[in-house]
Amino acid sequence: MIGKNRGICHSCRQPGHYLLECPRKRRCPVCGEGFVKWMEVEKKTVNIGKLFFCCSSDCGFFKWSDVAPKKEIVMYEGESSCICSAKSTPKNDVEDFSRMFKSLARISEEKNVEISLNLTIRKGKSNVEENGGENRH
Repeated sequence: MIGKNRGICHSCRQPGHYLLECPRKRRCPVCGEGFVKWMEVEKKTVNIGKLFFCCSSDCGFFKWSDVAPKKEIVMYEGESSCICSAKSTPKNDVEDFSRMFKSLARISEEKNVEISLNLTIRKGKSNVEENGGENRH
């Protein structure tokens, strides 16, 4: 059985995109590093089916949702694999990366683990074929 939280955005609970691509995503009010996730209890408990908010960075933020999920489907044009919204600015992007790196450093230190990150940032479009298979920027 597929869970009720699969295949939908964990910010607005709509299909068609995911949390990091959501135009409605918002930062956690407790830590400011993670994003607020809107989830449904799936475990067989007295709270099954209830909605709640929590932090994507697992800082401990938790709040029950008073709102029932919308039954209508809201579709968004296009898709993106970028953590930035269309309305973001370079300053906001830098702040997002800064928070992400600080979170990774904190997790690495707290859990005593090594974290490896591969990050590619491109400005504009590059054409690999024109450069003989290599990017030369």
